[in-house]
Amino acid sequence: MGDSLYDGTIGTVKSAMETLANLLRKAEESPKADSLLAARLYEDMQPLSFQVHIATLMAERTAARLSGRDPAVFENNLDSYAKMHQRVDTVLKSLTAVDKDELKQHADQVKPTQLPPGLEFEVSGSSLAHGMTMPNTFFHLNMTYAILRKEGVPLGKRDYLMPFLTDLTPYTIDKSGP
Repeated sequence: MGDSLYDGTIGTVKSAMETLANLLRKAEESPKADSLLAARLYEDMQPLSFQVHIATLMAERTAARLSGRDPAVFENNLDSYAKMHQRVDTVLKSLTAVDKDELKQHADQVKPTQLPPGLEFEVSGSSLAHGMTMPNTFFHLNMTYAILRKEGVPLGKRDYLMPFLTDLTPYTIDKSGP
């Protein structure tokens, strides 16, 4: 991975979506798979399905803003693993379509942005990615991991980190083991 704005935004969010896909595959293998979509870390927090919805929504907003287009509209309707995998795949395609040169044009472009809805700020694409959409992507990715661990899904640090690590080295990393 090079040291560029593209790698630090789009590349990083792509790895987050690959981690999310990995966590969902592990969840599907669990004997409790059917009940996990409604599982919560704590009773006043949103369920797993919502965490996946927001993680993918924020990743899509990162791709959209840094490519100068409107983000896709995603409904909070992830009621199956198939729908969650489809959403992650859609977002990965969106991220992959971001052109590095185009990103440079939109990263510094300041324009009105709703943060949160109802409050409008003038913010650059880069500032939005680093200050809002990426932190939200990671927050909800981490909540997904935490919910699944709480529910007994056998996940470890490697399950979370491997998509990030594979971009750091030109060597093949053994993904099995501790």
